Amino acid sequence: MQHTIKSRVFHLGSFPFRSGETLPNMQLAYETYGALNADKSNAILLFHALTGSHHAHGFNDNLPEAGTFWQPENHLGWWDLMIGPGKPLDTEHYFIVCANYLGSCYGSSGPTQLAPDGQPWGSRFPMVDGNDQARAQIELMNYLGIERFAVVGPSVGGMLALTLAALYPERVRSMVIIGAAHRPTMEQKLAFFEQVLAIELDPAYRGGRYPLSEPPNRGLALARIICHKLFVNQTGLETRARKGICDSKGMLSWYQPSRNTESYMLHQGTKFAKRFDANAYIRIINLWTGYDLPDLAGMQDTDAVFRLFSRHGIRFLLYSIDTDYCFTADAIEEFHRELLRCGVSSVHTRIQSEKGHDSFLLEPELYAEGLAEYLMCTR
Repeated sequence: MQHTIKSRVFHLGSFPFRSGETLPNMQLAYETYGALNADKSNAILLFHALTGSHHAHGFNDNLPEAGTFWQPENHLGWWDLMIGPGKPLDTEHYFIVCANYLGSCYGSSGPTQLAPDGQPWGSRFPMVDGNDQARAQIELMNYLGIERFAVVGPSVGGMLALTLAALYPERVRSMVIIGAAHRPTMEQKLAFFEQVLAIELDPAYRGGRYPLSEPPNRGLALARIICHKLFVNQTGLETRARKGICDSKGMLSWYQPSRNTESYMLHQGTKFAKRFDANAYIRIINLWTGYDLPDLAGMQDTDAVFRLFSRHGIRFLLYSIDTDYCFTADAIEEFHRELLRCGVSSVHTRIQSEKGHDSFLLEPELYAEGLAEYLMCTR
């Protein structure tokens, strides 16, 4: 029987965003797995990927704070094959904490939550950056009474993990970053602007003040299609793409998809538009493409941040994926070399996969042994 998990809510209260705005009644949705030991030395803070959630393990079909965005595909934890008794993130040895990001739509405060005037924040919700996320997550760890911990972050979660380590190096024991580098690429920045345009040009967007019952699904679906190209291994995609034609009713006026790749991409976009909010998506993806580690940490340059990691003895394990178009293996190898040059203990493992960036979600067994060994030796 699948283990049922219940989410909890941590109340941040009034929260000052780095943009200069302070909003009242901010909260984080989070889950924990395993038990904290007596000296609180077995904690792992897990960051989720771009549009993921805090629900990483077990089964949870009830998240009222997320409303209709909590679709059946969200019910099983996104890393359930990696978390649990006897698994790499072994809940018999570790206490794992995972929180949903500010600005998302899965229980933490974001555009879909109600403002003091009783209406959703919508486009009035501030743009959120990695500094905001790190400070919010540290508040949660303080509330849980956890002083030092290991950090695991796949994809964009790895970039946010870096920010937390730069702001609170004394709190971090070790780092695992999967499929992420320390800076966004120009392609990612341009793709972000394309996605914002896709959403803005949907008449249903209404400047971000749309009723949640009438969302800009066309624009959001197109935005996801633009982004999804970075997540898949494009080589051979036509033969691997979903067979059959996706139902385009409600999305297209006259054109009917006739190729597997078109059907596959339209399916990904329409499915995503049911489980995410457009305003939340703009904030979460801006978090990624606007990422600037030295600026977020208030430091001069990347070398200064990495030397800080070295002084605090933070150890790194980096995973890259050879077919990753999003964060290439070469980019992560460069990240690894820069860490070493600054005196940081870093190990880089290159995964061989046909799944592209999403390999860590689809093939967790490829990471299991190395991750388990690393966490055990850095406790």
